[in-house]
Formats: sequence, structure tokens, C-alpha cells
Amino acid sequence: MVSCPVQTAAGAGPLHINAGPCLVALAPRGLGGPPRRTMARHSKLQKHVLSLYRQFLRAGREKPGFLPRIQAEFRKNASIPRADVMHIEYLLRRGQRQLAQLRDANTKQMGTFVQAKPEEQ
Repeated sequence: MVSCPVQTAAGAGPLHINAGPCLVALAPRGLGGPPRRTMARHSKLQKHVLSLYRQFLRAGREKPGFLPRIQAEFRKNASIPRADVMHIEYLLRRGQRQLAQLRDANTKQMGTFVQAKPEEQ
């Protein structure tokens, strides 16, 4: 276990807890109550991306073969740095258009464009 320094709610100083990879902090619940676990907050953009992902998963459930492709696409783009906001917003808008296509009743399968490999001479 890793010891994680956590600031107390009153700002009195750090509280060391063993919480694994420091993702969960203990926050006081109130006077006399046991502490409750809180997760790190997400930015508004992160919430939009997570919402889009959930919508894709729901829409892809109804059509066979779509879920692995959806998961792979989101995993591929998960490595984009948080600071690259313009690229993330572009992908978010693109994903919303693709979601609208996926939800269309006439969509039966998904195709992709693949960059051709240069021929060896």
C-alpha cells in the first residue's frame, strides 16, 4: 500500500492514509460521523467525453459488432494530453456526429478508411 497525503477539510494539515494509488481521499462527513470516500472531480470537458462514451455504449449495444470498435476508438484517444483542448473538442464534435449516424435506424455496419502502405521499390 502507498501512503497518500490528504489535506483535511479544516486545512489543519495532511492526513496520511493507505489508499492504494492515491485516487480516493477520505473527506469528513460532518460532526461526529464517519468519513466518506470522495473521488477526484472531473472537468466539464471530461464529463462531456464520459457522457459521449456512455451514449455510444448504449447505442452500440443494439447493433452487433459495434462495441469492440467503440471501445478501441476511445482507448486509442485516451492517450491525448488533457492540455490539448482543441483536439479533444474536435474529437468530441466528431463523435457526436458519429453517434447520430449510429443511432440512425438505417445504419447496419461501420466502415473505416485505412491509410495505404507505401509500396517498396
